Amino acid sequence: LIFALAFALPCLSAGATTKTGTAVKAMPVTGKKTDSKSVEDSLGVHIRGIRLSAAGFMLDLRYRILDADKASFFLDRKSVPYLMDSAGARLGVASSPKIGQLRSIQRGAIRLDRDYSMLFGNPGRYLQQGSKITLVIGKHKIENITVE
Repeated sequence: LIFALAFALPCLSAGATTKTGTAVKAMPVTGKKTDSKSVEDSLGVHIRGIRLSAAGFMLDLRYRILDADKASFFLDRKSVPYLMDSAGARLGVASSPKIGQLRSIQRGAIRLDRDYSMLFGNPGRYLQQGSKITLVIGKHKIENITVE
């Protein structure tokens, strides 16, 4: 646990509102808004869940791709995913200097029978269990995801 925190804390992405009230401006995202009920049909991906990890300092998103053509943007290394809460705080994918972003990217064919993941920073344990968040990847938004 100590190793995970020591590794994760310097790598966490900045940009959340802290509990002391330091606010961060949210940049508006234009594009396709997607309700979580229609995600499988419109984006070709099934969100398996997002859970607190590393003593609450990271969020672990797990998903399964159902349609490789529709969901290819999930594994595109040029896309920049982030989580956004109702107050507008943005939490980015954690990154390490040696291995890069802590997320799955496409290497070869997309496998439909595999779970993929992304790890997001949660500085100051900003998000808690039960928090409602929006996943934004490029022009696509998946709203009303509950942190487990």
